[in-house]
Amino acid sequence: MNRYVLIPLILASMSVSAAGDYPRSVDDIRTQQAQIRADVEARKPPYDNLSEAERGELLQRQAHVLKVIEGKGSTDDLTEQQQLDLFNSIEWIGAAARQGEDERMVCERRPVLGSNRRERVCKTAAQWREQREDARNVLDSERQ
Repeated sequence: MNRYVLIPLILASMSVSAAGDYPRSVDDIRTQQAQIRADVEARKPPYDNLSEAERGELLQRQAHVLKVIEGKGSTDDLTEQQQLDLFNSIEWIGAAARQGEDERMVCERRPVLGSNRRERVCKTAAQWREQREDARNVLDSERQ
């Protein structure tokens, strides 16, 4: 196979695997969110320890997820920004269940240095925070 064909295929597979596994079918997302909503409303584990504020935010994020996928057949029908927003919302909902805000995956589209292309970068919330703190520390040390 031509190397010019292989490179985009490798990059595409890396970006998908970096985003983690989340349902690509909107029907699967609807089913998943309906089950979560039923568990939240019934106060079943792992949602039984959520505060009213957390429960309310979870339900709002679910409403947002359902609005984003409304009328869509697949997540491929969404723009890249909508896909990232959807992924981040689904991850937030999952983190609420795991009670681990720092373990939540957050993806962003970042420009590639020296290129007009953008790539998806996915890290945990803790990794993003650590990266910000490291950059702030470097800037502070250079000022002194």
